[in-house]
Amino acid sequence: MQILIADKAGFCAGVRRAFHIAEEAGRSDCSWCTLGPLVHNDGVIRYFEQKGIKAIDVIDDVDKGGVIIRTHGVPPQIIQKASAKGFLIQDATCPLVKRVHEVAELLRGEGYDIVIFGDKDHPEVQGIMGWCDNKATIIANPDEACDYAGTKKLGVISQTTKDEKDYFAVVSALISKSHEIRVFNTICSATRQRQESARKLCQEVDLMLVIGDQCSSNTQTLTRECQQTGVKTWQIQSAADIKTEYLEGVKRLGITAGASTPDWIIKEVLDRMTEFGDGGAPQEQKQEELVQENQVQENLNEESFAKMEAEMADLATPEKGDVIKGIVIQVLDDEVMVDVGGKSEGIIPLREMSFKDVDSAKELAKIGDEIEVLVLKWDDDGTILLSKKKVDSKRAMDELEESFNQGSQIEGTVVDSVKGGLLVDVGAIAFLPASHVEDGYVKNLDEYIGKTFSFRIIEFNRHKKRGSQIVLSRKQLVEAERLKLKEQFWSSIEEGQTIKGRVKRIVDYGAFIDLGGFEGLLHVSEMDHVRVNHPSSILSEGEEIDIYILALDREKQRVSLSRKKLIKSPWEIVLEKYEIGDTINGKVVRIAPFGAFVEIEPGVDGLVHISQLANRRVEKPQDVVAIDQEVQVKILSIDPEEKRIGLSIKEVVTEADNQEVQDFMEKQDQALEQQADTKTPAEIAAEDQE
Repeated sequence: MQILIADKAGFCAGVRRAFHIAEEAGRSDCSWCTLGPLVHNDGVIRYFEQKGIKAIDVIDDVDKGGVIIRTHGVPPQIIQKASAKGFLIQDATCPLVKRVHEVAELLRGEGYDIVIFGDKDHPEVQGIMGWCDNKATIIANPDEACDYAGTKKLGVISQTTKDEKDYFAVVSALISKSHEIRVFNTICSATRQRQESARKLCQEVDLMLVIGDQCSSNTQTLTRECQQTGVKTWQIQSAADIKTEYLEGVKRLGITAGASTPDWIIKEVLDRMTEFGDGGAPQEQKQEELVQENQVQENLNEESFAKMEAEMADLATPEKGDVIKGIVIQVLDDEVMVDVGGKSEGIIPLREMSFKDVDSAKELAKIGDEIEVLVLKWDDDGTILLSKKKVDSKRAMDELEESFNQGSQIEGTVVDSVKGGLLVDVGAIAFLPASHVEDGYVKNLDEYIGKTFSFRIIEFNRHKKRGSQIVLSRKQLVEAERLKLKEQFWSSIEEGQTIKGRVKRIVDYGAFIDLGGFEGLLHVSEMDHVRVNHPSSILSEGEEIDIYILALDREKQRVSLSRKKLIKSPWEIVLEKYEIGDTINGKVVRIAPFGAFVEIEPGVDGLVHISQLANRRVEKPQDVVAIDQEVQVKILSIDPEEKRIGLSIKEVVTEADNQEVQDFMEKQDQALEQQADTKTPAEIAAEDQE
């Protein structure tokens, strides 16, 4: 008889974690008990009873010592009560069950009515009820879901060991029962994997043996899954339950086990199988070839079990420093849960996902992703803490070391500025000294944050304990690029050209302009047609401007630039804007014995002769105007060749006075006309006779 073992069978990560917690507790001097059976398996319960750890039903059954919370979890009130009584507490609740508690608490807090798909008497469901204030409806099957009355806001969760197809059928029946429904698939991945593995094995065998306790929900579900394939299936708790008639006529036997079944019980069943031959009866004296055949089969059985045992036993539990592959099974904002090859589930905190600064792990991973992780440690509660960041870092460090040895370029993104330089993400965090950012002094390092550049590694020491393991430079690359651009610049530049430039540095006497490979000086005298007090008053560093090539000295490689050439002079503006006879506003800027100078445009002043200051004789201009006084003036003359403008305040005043007299006379005429319109014919005739 050939014996085949399911790929996924026996202890799941949650049970193995609880087993580990209980064993650690049993080694201490404190007396411990479990609140309810640690798992649904008599063999495990007896194992811990021999170590002095007994199962109790209620907290009041013990007075002191420590309490281990079972894998199925408990309502929060029980933990609070145990804590209030002073008990030491070890929480062996399966991490996936804890997630269900969190979801139930969340839904209750947001005002959802809750439906739990599960068995009302199962301890896991009773625990979930406690986390939603015992205000949830428990539905055991799709038929009960059809009878559900419905509600406005509905949240649906499941006991972790239920069948996924049944859960989806329940959800389908509930969709029409609510205006708003939130569904969380909280069925354990280990349960699903064991069911899939068992169904696959059923297609290859004549008989399936499902090993597990009769009280185990996941084992019962596993048995039903096998039976539904049509293959003959028996559920047994141990090797003692195997009956000879089970095996009559069986050529290929399949074995699987529930998630709470320990490996030693599976091993006992396999050992028991070696006592049966093809006919199903215990073997007596057999022919030599049959003995050899059975020996081969026994070796195969041992090999199959050894493979499975290696996956389940403590010695195969991932240890600190192991790098293992896993599948993402849940993504929250602050952490990612990973199924590590079906052997364990671990947690990657957000801080261990990536060097990148993100708000949620959902930006970095999604369910179904295969990732490599490093085992950091077993947390105090038995949770395996993992790191993806460190695996990515190691891989990156290997690649970076190769780049360093070969002297090749790498790309990276500046992520932050620190004292003395910048931090750069090149797969790992590297340091870029300020002196190596450019080929010259950099005033503001923060402007590089978020930008991507090419670098060379100038120092690499992955074993360095203090300081940066990776030191970068882009100075040489910048110099090489600048030399290339410089050659291109001198080969194409000519006097009289207008090109784009970027203000690189501002000094008192001008500004240095980056012309794309070469720097030229824009002297302060060539910035504008008017006097510039300081270059920073009209230019700012980093600004892009049009610039005129005023002169070139190729031998000394000097470039003189002008901005003034490209902008209109104040006199050009005046000639375009004003004409003789215009009345305009201006400001008195200087006073002389012969009159006052008035600025009408920046850089252009006109003269108001003393004779044009007022309608009276003026002894001194100060008697009429003052510096910075705003005045209205009339343009009397414009001489573009001599660049002189004659202005008059008197003309403006005279015209204003004349206009005032004219307005008065017009008002008098209008008044007389209105009076004439109101007189009778007799009054008009009398005035005519007079």
